[in-house]
Amino acid sequence: MNLEIVNSKEREQFVSKRLIVKIGSSTIVKDGDPLNRDFMDNMARQISGLFRSGVEVVIVSSGAVACGRKILGDIGTTTLDNQVAAVYGQPELIAQWKASFSRYGVHVGQELLTDEHLNNNRKVLEDSLKRGVVIINANDPVNDLEMKQFRISADNDRLAGDVAGSIDADTLILLTDVDGVLNKKGELLTHVDRLEDVEDIIKDSGAGTGGMWSKCLVAKQAARDGRRSIIANGRSEDVILRAARGQNVGTRFIPGYMFY
Repeated sequence: MNLEIVNSKEREQFVSKRLIVKIGSSTIVKDGDPLNRDFMDNMARQISGLFRSGVEVVIVSSGAVACGRKILGDIGTTTLDNQVAAVYGQPELIAQWKASFSRYGVHVGQELLTDEHLNNNRKVLEDSLKRGVVIINANDPVNDLEMKQFRISADNDRLAGDVAGSIDADTLILLTDVDGVLNKKGELLTHVDRLEDVEDIIKDSGAGTGGMWSKCLVAKQAARDGRRSIIANGRSEDVILRAARGQNVGTRFIPGYMFY
């Protein structure tokens, strides 16, 4: 299907109007290369289709530190080293996003945020989304606190949730390398109605301080705020398009089912 031309029938199928897509470092960085260009091209194809249909999309893109470490090679592992890696990785990251979206004639903008900027940035971001797709990342080189949190795998999950709240997005999608939240048998939980139901599962996986647990916390908060929130595999076919159409993908945190 050619997503550069979206007919009016398809426009009616998108239930999302303003969507935040968070992509983690492990998904966007490829073994042997600084970035997974094929994956980024695929994301751009899907999101360009949404943008041309009037859906506003923010990508919260991790990968600057991991990409920079690939470029520099012999860098250490301290917080300062990670900040230096981000200095070299961020230009490569945004350049590839621009190249991927240029194939579909969609403009790409960039915002590097700290916590103090997030709350004062709504109008700029909302107006920017009318003109193209905005890539957001934490401003790692100057944000020492975020870099320290990186060690316990906050990895922009919280930032994605905060951005969703700041511009009142209706949908939050957290992309990862697995199909969603899995039970102890490795089976997909298609929806979560109580975070406590998955607490033991996640902690048994060794991810209790971050990773999937971090995503669950962010997804639950988004659901409590009335947003559709989804944890899904970024490599599933047309995962963003299907989620934006309201189809069942990954693990859904459904606002009406949440216990407060």
